[in-house]
Amino acid sequence: MPVFEAFEPELDEIAAKCTSEDAGVRRVGMLELADIVEEGAVPLLLQGLRDGDIMVREAAAKALDAHDGIEVIEALVEALEDPGAGVRMAAAEALAEKKLPAAVPLLVARCSHQDAFVRAASLHALRELVDPRALPAALQALGDSAPDVRREAIGVLGYLKAEEALPALVAAAKDPDFSVRRAVMSALVFSQAGGHGAKALLGGLGDENWQVREAAAASIGKIAFAEAVDALIAAMNDETWQVRIKAANALGRTHAARAVPALGAALTHEVSNLRKEAAAALGEIADRKALTYLEAASDEPDPDVRKLIRWAISRCQAA
Repeated sequence: MPVFEAFEPELDEIAAKCTSEDAGVRRVGMLELADIVEEGAVPLLLQGLRDGDIMVREAAAKALDAHDGIEVIEALVEALEDPGAGVRMAAAEALAEKKLPAAVPLLVARCSHQDAFVRAASLHALRELVDPRALPAALQALGDSAPDVRREAIGVLGYLKAEEALPALVAAAKDPDFSVRRAVMSALVFSQAGGHGAKALLGGLGDENWQVREAAAASIGKIAFAEAVDALIAAMNDETWQVRIKAANALGRTHAARAVPALGAALTHEVSNLRKEAAAALGEIADRKALTYLEAASDEPDPDVRKLIRWAISRCQAA
């Protein structure tokens, strides 16, 4: 007996609830359908997405997260325009989980919708698809008046890793909205060390917003941008410890011996995660000059940090 046949009696019971005159009962039906992944649940959920009650529609949108198929995608895309904010959000979250190439044209078409939420949600879903057909729409969206839309467009371009998008990403590093600039710093991780993208990351280390500086330091570490070592060393004195953590990690990846004093000083910082990253970075650099700092911190109270310090000491001694 096929698996779905075992659910038929249960679906019949739920279907009765989904057609009840009581909206509360219909909502219960949608919630129960969330636990059923068989195809027979889809028509009921699509019906719920068109229900007159906002709570029923929201429950249906959430439950559709477990189902695929073009009819599901089409319904969720339409639900992005629902008058209920909860329904729109549920539809957007469900779409973000779908990776159906057939959805690309539908989503691209919505990137020019009059509603900024629809534009942003469509771009967010396109990001996960990593489809070149989304490139023109994402590039155009960089000029959108809504920061949320521009930020989601950056995400699409970052996932595509398209070299032709690099000039636009570099230009967006000066966006007036910090969340967009932060997204740019993360998106530029695919750029080559020494290129225009890397230079934009270097500029990000001096941004007025600490979250942008943090993202820049993280991406610099991932591409091991050696020219950024001096800027990273300066970032070890950043007023925000989250930035220092990413800078320490990046310095470890660049294996720059001249960073030893700055990293050694961080071993006495009050934030244990920063001490941990500093110890790990010193171990990666493996320079004997770091032994003075590491041995002085060998009585570190945090066991995780202490373990890394011992590892770093063994690395430096073997250098």
